[in-house]
Amino acid sequence: MDKFDIARGTARHAIKILAEEGLLKQAHGRGTFVSEPDITHNVGSFPLSLAQSLTEQGKSFKTHVVRAKVEVPPPAMQIALDIKPGYGAFYIERVRIVDGEPMLCQENWISTVECPGIASHDFEHETMFDAIEHCSGRKIKKSNMTYSARSAGPKYASILDCDETTAILVLEQVVMLSDNRPVSWGRTWLKPGQTVTGTTAV
Repeated sequence: MDKFDIARGTARHAIKILAEEGLLKQAHGRGTFVSEPDITHNVGSFPLSLAQSLTEQGKSFKTHVVRAKVEVPPPAMQIALDIKPGYGAFYIERVRIVDGEPMLCQENWISTVECPGIASHDFEHETMFDAIEHCSGRKIKKSNMTYSARSAGPKYASILDCDETTAILVLEQVVMLSDNRPVSWGRTWLKPGQTVTGTTAV
């Protein structure tokens, strides 16, 4: 108030707006605090690895495997991964926990034709990209990624500890190997408070 020569009501209104935008957090009985910076995932020309992104930002995280099983994928996944009907693929669902709080949920279908033995890897301690390159004997080259905003719904609201009507960012990514063979289809549900940035080559 003194610095900018404004009334108390104006200062309170400004603080209210900043809190509504998530830049300030108000704790009853404790006061008002500057919010922690968002987690920012950078999307460049290389496929997005959430584990690598968190590590580069110095975020300590744990991975909890909810489900992992080799089974016949739905027709859409067979097409995305160029898998013949009736062939199995490795399905895995994981939750990333940052500072004790669930921050994102990932589900992936991985081609067992391109990655024999993928199901035997420990995905609570090994990244998916490392496991894919080890099993396939090839490097990951690129990916096709799409973004959409969706309501969390009952399943992901429960997993990410948010309201069912909360709008969350969903990323879908098809990962290709060095010989352009599709190897993984994935969908990631990001809890609010995270940002995806990057550039697109034209």
